[in-house]
Amino acid sequence: ANIDLPARFVNHSCDANLGIKNNYSDDTGVYDFYALKDIDEGKELLWDYETSEYEIGSFDNCLCGSPKCRVSMGGFKKNGDKVKKMYGDHIADYLKER
Repeated sequence: ANIDLPARFVNHSCDANLGIKNNYSDDTGVYDFYALKDIDEGKELLWDYETSEYEIGSFDNCLCGSPKCRVSMGGFKKNGDKVKKMYGDHIADYLKER
């Protein structure tokens, strides 16, 4: 899968400071990033990959280092309940129905 800018430069965290929402301005199915909390200048932008991926198979162990780290990555399929509770409406639309 191709990942467009800026997403390819945003690292994962199980306690992300960015959330996503679908952008319906065109047919590309892209997401827009939204700050979930105040982000200080110079602070790394982080997004929870499980808010957009139903399954993650390229790596199993999370190394984000957050106190809220889920330790094991498997995608929304594995951690959907936790992801929904944490991010609410800031997940990919196709995952909201699962």
